[in-house]
Amino acid sequence: MTQEKSTQYKQYSIIVKPHDEQCSHYAYVIRDSRGKEIKQVRMGGDTEEVALENARKMIDFEIDYAE
Repeated sequence: MTQEKSTQYKQYSIIVKPHDEQCSHYAYVIRDSRGKEIKQVRMGGDTEEVALENARKMIDFEIDYAE
């Protein structure tokens, strides 16, 4: 049974779930404020915390890039 963890960050939703691929054990999906999927990363990190931090960095980069 896979468990997903969802959290909000700067008006985006981050969904982290277990997913083994190569050296990574977690994947994540980022959705905008309307619920539209904007990023899906299959190799998000080796721990849930790392995957969540990587997702936050990606959101910060997207916001900075848009400005």
